[in-house]
Amino acid sequence: MKKAIGLLMIFLMLHHIASSQGNFRIEDDKSKFELPFQLVSDLVIIPLELNGVKLSFLLDTGVDSTILFSLDKEDSIDVKDASIIYLRGIGEEEPIRALKSTGNSIKIGNSFSNDLSIYISFDNSMNLSSRLGIPVNGIIGNDFFKDFVLDFNYLKKKLIVYNKDRYSSKKCNRCEVLPLTFSNNKPYIEAISKINGKELTLNFLIDSGSGDAIWVFEEESAGVSLPEVHFDDFLGYGMSGSVYGARSRVESIKLGKFVLNDVTASFPDKTYIDGLKTYDTKNGSIGAKILRRFQVIFDYSRKSVSLRPNRLYLEPFEYDMSGIVIAHDGQMIVKELDHSSTNGINNLNTTEGAGSVIYESTTSVKFKLQPLYKIVEVRPESPAEKVGLQKGDILLEINNKPAYRFSLSGLQKILSSKDGKRIKLKIERGLDKTTIDFRLKKIL
Repeated sequence: MKKAIGLLMIFLMLHHIASSQGNFRIEDDKSKFELPFQLVSDLVIIPLELNGVKLSFLLDTGVDSTILFSLDKEDSIDVKDASIIYLRGIGEEEPIRALKSTGNSIKIGNSFSNDLSIYISFDNSMNLSSRLGIPVNGIIGNDFFKDFVLDFNYLKKKLIVYNKDRYSSKKCNRCEVLPLTFSNNKPYIEAISKINGKELTLNFLIDSGSGDAIWVFEEESAGVSLPEVHFDDFLGYGMSGSVYGARSRVESIKLGKFVLNDVTASFPDKTYIDGLKTYDTKNGSIGAKILRRFQVIFDYSRKSVSLRPNRLYLEPFEYDMSGIVIAHDGQMIVKELDHSSTNGINNLNTTEGAGSVIYESTTSVKFKLQPLYKIVEVRPESPAEKVGLQKGDILLEINNKPAYRFSLSGLQKILSSKDGKRIKLKIERGLDKTTIDFRLKKIL
């Protein structure tokens, strides 16, 4: 599965909402604290408490407001002063019903805010849990970034949160500090992009909530056009469902002194771009597949971002080589045999002059709930389509191992691993089960 989640598309409609009132502070006026995070499909998932309830949120530079969604049935959260509002998304004929709630308490690590506004969505398209394979209850962006200096270490999966008023940067010869501009409380950066042999200075939204490398918006007046070598594909999820476009590569992206070559790039359909222009998205976005190659320090108060390359810096950019998109689709009941062997009595046979050990073997059957994975997209002319895989197929096994033993990102990694690698899938379609094999193929 391609790692792009398309969060840029989902949340851009929220940027016209007034910013939340509450500010975050570090407890006991300390200068900093560390916050471990989960890294799932290159996206940063942090733990937080909302009005005393422990949740998991996506930490995303590409959004302004804090949004709550994807609550399990057993979750119960008291929200403050809630009122119904309607949000109009890109391409939506009908507005989306939501709640605006003020005066909420949020705790993130050793920081807190006691007066934060949140938006509660009732739209199922915002459910990220099925896309990422782990519970994700919401998303937080500018509300948190604006009050601190945030140091992301993607390799150690650790975030250092600094008091912005007491932060001083360290000397770093390998670092590059680049200026940020802001529009609707979102950070933008200039990058020199080489596309179709032309070097163009483009303005990109920094979108840590997108699992792609870059999105590029075609615009004739800016000299940006789709490269001749490309393929049509599913790009991500938008407010009105799946979003499609083209995937290609750009020759290079230059961020200060750092140059990334042969970068995978998504070019959404022009009808989608026309809708985005209303939301002031400039020339596209830079996502997590680029950010993860650096140690990144965001300093909104000084309008800067610092980049320091890590060991992933020179790793090649690759697309999914199978042609299928897999999503978490609930749970399945799995029967497992539990074999146990316990020592019995050490029985000495004095007649034989030898000792023997009696073992008692017991076997029990256990039923467990395990993740269920479904194919939700199949790319035309891909290796998967050519062998007959279809949207809606349930994935039971991959390379003779139960699919539920893998995380969703683990499955994605296998399907993007190596050109020519043989993949054997056991799938369920209706009442039938069948095994299908094919070989991964590098597209570009």
